[in-house]
Amino acid sequence: MSAQVSNSRVTWGRATQMPSSLSEKLNHPVWPLLTVFVSSILITITFWSVLPAGARVDESSDFKTFYQPVAHNVLAGRGFVDTAGSPAVRYPPGYPIILAGIFGLARLLNVPESNILTIFLLICGGLTAILVFLLAKTIGGPVSALIAALAWATYPLALWLSKQPNSEIPFLVVFCGSFYLFWWALLRQSRAWPIYFLSGLLMGLAILIRPIAIGVGFPMIAILWLTAKTMPARFRLLMASMLLVGSFVAIAPWEFWVYAKTGRAVIVSTAGVPALRDGLTFAVNRKGFRQGVYVPEDVASLMLSIQARYSTLESFGDVFSIMAEQSRQRPLAVAKLYLIKVARSWYGTDSQRFETPIILVQCFYFLLIGWCSIVAWKRAGIPRKLALGIWFIIIYFWAMNVLSTTLVRYMVPVIALSFALLPVLFHKSTVKTEQREVSIT
Repeated sequence: MSAQVSNSRVTWGRATQMPSSLSEKLNHPVWPLLTVFVSSILITITFWSVLPAGARVDESSDFKTFYQPVAHNVLAGRGFVDTAGSPAVRYPPGYPIILAGIFGLARLLNVPESNILTIFLLICGGLTAILVFLLAKTIGGPVSALIAALAWATYPLALWLSKQPNSEIPFLVVFCGSFYLFWWALLRQSRAWPIYFLSGLLMGLAILIRPIAIGVGFPMIAILWLTAKTMPARFRLLMASMLLVGSFVAIAPWEFWVYAKTGRAVIVSTAGVPALRDGLTFAVNRKGFRQGVYVPEDVASLMLSIQARYSTLESFGDVFSIMAEQSRQRPLAVAKLYLIKVARSWYGTDSQRFETPIILVQCFYFLLIGWCSIVAWKRAGIPRKLALGIWFIIIYFWAMNVLSTTLVRYMVPVIALSFALLPVLFHKSTVKTEQREVSIT
């Protein structure tokens, strides 16, 4: 089988021998995508059907207290306001606007909102699986890419998120779409700046759904700069600028609206500081629904000291100031706290339930991702570049997670990207070209 990249023809090693009819179908541009889409939906529906009744409970408090009411207010013509009638700036506007469209369609069709929302979640899951397939296909054939997409579709944490209307579900589609478009342009060494602008625009829309992506443009620029060395520096600067401009174009109207309504300049939403505070007090701030987790005595004491001044921490500067003070007074406790947060990024939950089984599940997938990354690095060429790029994004999300509330669901989007590395395990030979190695270095 072959794939066209730039002006060179790329040949990939086969993982298995297939019947000619199946091979022809998998080489067709539509059949693999349809297979991935339908399979993802069927897997999700099966998961929902076997969940115990107690596990089907919707635990998304943000949906009930913010996203859904704001969407209903938009539909009712009351504007973009929360339940108190104030400008809804606690979270960015992307998900409430999506929900307003979903609820509006439900009214038009005269069906329950939950039915249309369920269909929407299933479609998002199918589209994310397709994007994983397309990304995986850049380093493997359609069979191994299909395996990667189906492996993602069965990932337990992604399935768990799918059972409730979390904002991560649509975020995954837009975020993965932005990265795939960016990677597609890099592979072709494209100098068409609109492609990079569109990738940045999609990332800006992702930021308007979940603000954790606010700085992801910078690791993308690092990937561009390090992996597109055959492209003159001035072109790399242009493409990097287009990524940032695209994101700015998406975000700017919202920022101007917030300032006009509140007189405040905020970074996408006002939830940033509360997330930082909560991430520093999660073991002592039970919120009425947290099960509780063990932390060393000195770390608990540190958290209690921060909790005592919780109401005074109203800005990023306030949070950084108290942490600088605590770092001078008890540096070991602060170091322990952040080491705990580094680990909790891969298994922590807001309710602090199910963390032990999540650790066991995550250990398997973390080892799998690590194994794929090592193999991809040894293969060099395109697999190495993709692994490097994905790890840049993983490290960014990991750092942001450590700074904020520190929950494993914040890492799910980058875990989706990492599944695209699975094809390296099914191909014994690296990618070769007839004329030259296809390289973006």
